[in-house]
Amino acid sequence: MKHDKGKRLPRFLLEHCNSVGQVLDLSDDLMHYASRVLRLREGEALRVWNGKGCEYHATIHYVSKKLAQIQVGERLALRNTELNRPVHVLQALPEGDKMDWVLEKCTELGVAGFHPVQAQRSVVKLEGERANKRQAHWERVVLAASLQSERGQMAQVEPVRTLSAALEHVALTWPNAHVLWFTPQAELALRKWTPQASPGEPLIICVGPEGGWSPEETDAATQLGALPLNFSQRVLRTETFAVACTAQLTALLNLEAH
Repeated sequence: MKHDKGKRLPRFLLEHCNSVGQVLDLSDDLMHYASRVLRLREGEALRVWNGKGCEYHATIHYVSKKLAQIQVGERLALRNTELNRPVHVLQALPEGDKMDWVLEKCTELGVAGFHPVQAQRSVVKLEGERANKRQAHWERVVLAASLQSERGQMAQVEPVRTLSAALEHVALTWPNAHVLWFTPQAELALRKWTPQASPGEPLIICVGPEGGWSPEETDAATQLGALPLNFSQRVLRTETFAVACTAQLTALLNLEAH
């Protein structure tokens, strides 16, 4: 079926999509979304994205009332929407749905990964099955934001960890990462910080809870190599901070793709 080239085609995430000619079954949720929400007709065009930098033209085919399939067509030239250096957000758990806001907006800004942390002053306490359900919800938030903002790579949401466990995970995964520890007590301002040359390694933005990092947490983080920085003289809400800091880092270090 022909499609209007001026129309923005719907975009689906199919992680196993990696070659022209594939025929892939849609999950029940995606079939419902395609047929009931988008009301896509037989043979109608769409795009499929695998979350790892590949996107394809495709068409939808309804095999039965319970099964829809995607026929993968030509590979599309995917615009470079990623930052030229990975930025991660280590976020102390905020109250309510504030984490959703952080995930959505930071994903739109190009953040590559999120590390939820159970801080000493976090009001929210997550563990066990409750933590697993919340992580699954957060992953759906990131997926929706990634699709909407035309991301090339899917941002990753790590499990909820203690601060020490999260910092150790970062150190093991990216030994040369710059871990930026934001606290009002720091003497060095972000705008005056000049990073050493390690362009392939991530920048880790550490965002405290509503009550801020405790002195013990700051001591432990700096002993593990985190750099204390002062972001602003204004007091920002925790859900505002990660968004503002990501945007400022992008501008200061010219991280936006060209």
